[in-house]
Amino acid sequence: MSIEPMRIFFKEIKEPIETTMIGNYAVAGGVTQTDPDVICAFPITPQTQSVEGLSDVVHHGRLKAAFINVESELAAISYSTAACAAGARTFTATASQGYLLMTEALPMAVGWRVPLTMLISARAFNAPNLSIWNSWEFTQANSELGWNCFVSENVQETYDAAILSVMMSEDSLFPTMFVHDGFIISHSVQKLTLIPDEVVRKLTPKKPRHHITTEKPGTWGGIVTPDYFMEGRKRLDEEKQPVLGIMKNSFDEFAKATGRKYDLIETFNLDNSSKTAFLTMGSMCGNIISWMTKNKDIGLIKIRAYRPFPHEQLQKIVEDHNIEKLIILEKSDSLNGFMPPFSMSVASALYPLGTLFRSFIVGLGGRDVTRDEFAIAKKKMESVSDMKGKLYMYLGVRETKSSILGVDM
Repeated sequence: MSIEPMRIFFKEIKEPIETTMIGNYAVAGGVTQTDPDVICAFPITPQTQSVEGLSDVVHHGRLKAAFINVESELAAISYSTAACAAGARTFTATASQGYLLMTEALPMAVGWRVPLTMLISARAFNAPNLSIWNSWEFTQANSELGWNCFVSENVQETYDAAILSVMMSEDSLFPTMFVHDGFIISHSVQKLTLIPDEVVRKLTPKKPRHHITTEKPGTWGGIVTPDYFMEGRKRLDEEKQPVLGIMKNSFDEFAKATGRKYDLIETFNLDNSSKTAFLTMGSMCGNIISWMTKNKDIGLIKIRAYRPFPHEQLQKIVEDHNIEKLIILEKSDSLNGFMPPFSMSVASALYPLGTLFRSFIVGLGGRDVTRDEFAIAKKKMESVSDMKGKLYMYLGVRETKSSILGVDM
């Protein structure tokens, strides 16, 4: 039985089509248009419809790909990495505990330099107990594994990301994960414009690359002794340096083909008289922009590329606009760290500038991020004059039975 939202992808898309769709099905459609050879993902909330939709287009013959059912997320990433190493264009997807189960094999895709792509429907880890709702687990698990990572704000962006991730992976030869907020985007019905198949084919041609082949025997996955391991890591570090430029080139090429312009970092209303700006990623950005229509004295810096982190571009934006204070909003925390992981990346980037900032932890476990919280964060930032003391706080947390956000109820 067909999944109704995927019917639009059962035949060739010959011209731009305006439609509505949830984020996960939009991703399935975008992946379909990139013509993968192998799809291997274990379903997990809130990612499930992405591979469910892909199974449907394969079943109806629209996509000539191997759809592989496996017993776990670890099996999915292991199979996907091997398939990609063998030369197949490969897609997988996961979230939360499934992402943790994949961790054993995630570094191998980097070490082998395979252009694997993966959707993350961002969901909280299971602590203090089970949660299926949104948090930014990817900022904690992905930070230093070496995968490329970029984040989408809405359904249009996550559909486009399914295509852009292939461009970035195959040009950089590093695996790429693209992220949207679980439920908020994965299950949200929004408008989007589909790209004609011919345009996608031109953007994502299958390029020759190194892969496992009987014509050129070699060793993949063998042991590396202490004599060579550090050299291998140093080489990966060196080869990672051009990746931000490759990602930016992908955005530029995509803009020429579709008219939709993206960047590593995007800004809004930074030319106002205020020297304060919000800084965040993902679905919160649209809510902030809406709130800013009545709060024009503050700007927004939207990070799209999380890994590699675009530190030089962020520094330039802050310097060029004379930003003195940043209000960092993030949907993750760190029970052992000095600050949450996203804020740590920002702090490292801005250390030479001495910019004042505070990290506000919001929306954990799928809790709504409200306009009241934006106003409270802005007000709290007004009194900040140095970088002493605790640099983060939770917003929207019940502190007493009758109070939330410091407002009597």
